[in-house]
Amino acid sequence: MRYERLGRSELAISPVGLGTLPLGGSYGPYTARQADQVVGRALDLGVNLFDTAPNYGEAEDMLGRALGRRRRDVVIATKGGTVCDEQGRPTNDARPEALKGALDASLRRLRTDWIDLYQLHLPDPMTRAEQTWETLQEFVHEGKIRYIGLSNFWDEELGTWPNDGETVSNQLPYNVVYRDIERGLLHRCARRGIGVIAYQPLLSGLLTGGIPDTSGAGDHRAGHPQFAEAAASCVALTDNLRPLADELRLSQAQLALAWVVSRPGVPCALVGTRSGEHLEELSRAADRGLTQEERAAVDRVLAEAQVEVVRTVPMPVEEILAGPYGPVARLAMGIKVRAPEGVEAGDQVYMDIVTGRLSAGTMDA
Repeated sequence: MRYERLGRSELAISPVGLGTLPLGGSYGPYTARQADQVVGRALDLGVNLFDTAPNYGEAEDMLGRALGRRRRDVVIATKGGTVCDEQGRPTNDARPEALKGALDASLRRLRTDWIDLYQLHLPDPMTRAEQTWETLQEFVHEGKIRYIGLSNFWDEELGTWPNDGETVSNQLPYNVVYRDIERGLLHRCARRGIGVIAYQPLLSGLLTGGIPDTSGAGDHRAGHPQFAEAAASCVALTDNLRPLADELRLSQAQLALAWVVSRPGVPCALVGTRSGEHLEELSRAADRGLTQEERAAVDRVLAEAQVEVVRTVPMPVEEILAGPYGPVARLAMGIKVRAPEGVEAGDQVYMDIVTGRLSAGTMDA
């Protein structure tokens, strides 16, 4: 397994990381024995980045137990800045007191004294970036975390984040369908020494050559608009890529993953799999990567493909708040997002589920 340095950090990470959302039951019921098996297989394969979060159900606890004495062999990446509000809904909260409580709880669940990469899960438009950054710096000085990372920070949010030279990563959605980061953000991250950790490289299974079964209890993918309205379009895209995949002796899933991690500035992609065998298949492709010529061949197929992309969902606005950078909409789901001009409480907006941006009207993908 090859390893690449993450941003300006000293962390050498594998090109594929294990995303632990399935361990928490988001793809259906999951047992501790299954967690032990997939984590153990990942370790055997040389996968050393394990990404988790407090709001992934029991994922942190399962990961900490499964790693056991191998904890020093891996890079644990977890997140902070999301809590449950008074109604039990997840919301973004990056105030110092919220982060301190969340970090201590994560350390307990993960059975460790330190976190290698502590990522701010979502921007909090109600808290000044400098205030959050100072709190994270305190965690570094206390030895509770080694490096600071971001998650879902797009151009506007990254522009307000201190250019400290110490923030080493930004976790963002990236695959052959969702290519938003190529519109300048990937380059801006690279200039600041920030490595991009890609999530959804296989679009939750829609880029594997078929449509995953999401009928099981608790599978959150069933509510994803791409699954509900345009899954067949993704399958058609992978069918177009099949001849090239066959030529390169790769499966469609392997080709899609290798394309992501072959992009400069993207040292790792996260795979949320329930299967050790599937992880082995994907890790081989990530380790192989693609040459510049092979990636160009994929891009030519993508340029000719007509893919229907559905990524906006209607969202009621519960309240308009005064944030440090302008008006903020508290959505009915609990999350707080910068509000478009003229939006008021009681309005319905449309959220882009990739970027988190709101629009007062329908939004083109």
